[in-house]
Amino acid sequence: MIPILFHLGRLPIRSYGVAMALAFAVGIWLARRRAKANGLDPDVIIDFAFFVILASIAGARAAYVIVHWTYFQLDPLAAFRIWDGGLTQYGGIAAGFLVGLIFFARRGIDPWRGADVVAPSLALGIAIGRVGCFLNGCCFGQACARPWAATFPPESVAGTQFPGVAVHPTQLYATIAALVILAVLLAVERRKPFEGFLTWLFVILLSVYRFLIDPIRYYEPMSMVRKGEGWHVSSNQAMGIVLVLIAAGFMAYLSRRARAAQRS
Repeated sequence: MIPILFHLGRLPIRSYGVAMALAFAVGIWLARRRAKANGLDPDVIIDFAFFVILASIAGARAAYVIVHWTYFQLDPLAAFRIWDGGLTQYGGIAAGFLVGLIFFARRGIDPWRGADVVAPSLALGIAIGRVGCFLNGCCFGQACARPWAATFPPESVAGTQFPGVAVHPTQLYATIAALVILAVLLAVERRKPFEGFLTWLFVILLSVYRFLIDPIRYYEPMSMVRKGEGWHVSSNQAMGIVLVLIAAGFMAYLSRRARAAQRS
């Protein structure tokens, strides 16, 4: 774990922040290349990224604060200290998704076409961002005896919960899963049946991965929808189920719309 990479004078440069910045930068680079290949002005992505990055950070932090309000009501100003970690993935994606669709529509671009251009960037950004989580010592897993398990230092959040105990490096599992999702999106793009297919496929694959990995990830009791004997459901798993249903509905709608356009 390397929460602070180096100092600029008294200013600590945190690995989590660097990873997030790198995730956005690489995501924008990929989206610009894909925009050009899809007949869109690459410079549109710069304007798009400005609004979506702000919305994503705000949405991710707001979702995290809402779920952990018991803690933040004791120190409300801590809600603004995002450099300490604490962003909810689904909150950021939902906020960025809505703002992105509105942006493309206002620029006269089919929102679903634009969304498909940037969908792989989301997967790549998650892959990079989760490395930052690993270096920061957050978003860790349950105790684990596997050879690849990680033991975090006692001053980290993971080390506080599991002092001297090896845990699942769920952050790195997430990185691998996101890279697999990226590969799938790029592989099926040429055969996509309608605009918006890549976007909703990304949502489904992300939700499935979160549903499968959450049982071995550590969560505070306040983040659980149900915790009982033998099985439990996290808020992210519940959200994932909802998102899969929404994605299936939109895919059916967009498929019918594409077929109707072909007949007309």
